[in-house]
Amino acid sequence: MNIMKRFTALVFALIALTSCITTHSIQIDQMEPGQIPLPPKVRKVALISRNFKFSIDTLRGYYKHNLRLFRGLRIDNQQIDSLAVTKTLDELQKILLGSGRFDEVFVYPYNAILPNTADKEIPLSSGFIQSICNESQTDAIVSLEMLSYFYSTHNQHSGHDTGNEANTKVSSIWSVYTPQISGPLERYSHSEIIKWNERDLEIKGKKINPPDRKTAIPVACGIAAKNYSKRLVPYWAESSRVVVSLDRPDFDKALSLALKNKWKEASIIWEKYSTNAHPKISGIASLNNAVAQEMIGDYRKASFYSDKSVKLLQSGESGKIARAYAAILYNRKQKVSNLDSLLTPGHN
Repeated sequence: MNIMKRFTALVFALIALTSCITTHSIQIDQMEPGQIPLPPKVRKVALISRNFKFSIDTLRGYYKHNLRLFRGLRIDNQQIDSLAVTKTLDELQKILLGSGRFDEVFVYPYNAILPNTADKEIPLSSGFIQSICNESQTDAIVSLEMLSYFYSTHNQHSGHDTGNEANTKVSSIWSVYTPQISGPLERYSHSEIIKWNERDLEIKGKKINPPDRKTAIPVACGIAAKNYSKRLVPYWAESSRVVVSLDRPDFDKALSLALKNKWKEASIIWEKYSTNAHPKISGIASLNNAVAQEMIGDYRKASFYSDKSVKLLQSGESGKIARAYAAILYNRKQKVSNLDSLLTPGHN
């Protein structure tokens, strides 16, 4: 009888050690710090437009309709430019204030710097940066160095069968200045195309026309400003985590819970198996529980279970996954610490 018990135990051990593992990539959203290394002490910023245009921008003031090029009226072009710059800075101000990263955002009016055209854009001088920061009582300047746009539209009568369409290409150059550094802390070129299609613009089932030039350009510039804001403030980004499953009902159940974002419930199952006598089962359960604890927000427990999984899973595919996750977790903890120093309470 004792021989039979030992034989049965050996069989179960072999099954546990040789059972196939399957990996599942779970999509998550996580907050990332802004991409510009602004010191945490920078809490107040000023936004200003240089009102600069490159002389080589030969399509400035033009637009395209049904593949034909037209020149806008001078008064319309001036008004559109004013609206575009104002919308850009206003939208950026909303994002910066709403993020909790900055306490104050001062916006200079469109005509604070007179419109100017040249072959080359020159960085703001140290004296000008200092005077602006003193005047606005801010720690840094975010400068819209250049803003350019081109609007085009066509309708179904021009040989297309997609309905009326319009798009605006927005190109901009941004610089960030601080009084302590000579020259820009960062100079960044941003370009994107904002599109509208009649089929996508429906109100209560009724199609409406895409926006005209005067409406579309400021809206597109505002959208581009929102996208640029990711360089300045924390933002939500898509990421993923790998969870390892064994051919066991409880592991399937835990995975199902994790896929439904029920990490606490999944953690209870994985924590139970993290003390299993078989290193592979315990290691995989610990690895999964580390991910669960990260999602819950307990980075101390996440580190504990991650370290345990690395010790138990020293070889094979599961070992590689455990070591890879340990690196991800280390990097994530650094970012969370950075976020804590940047954001006001209630925003992270």
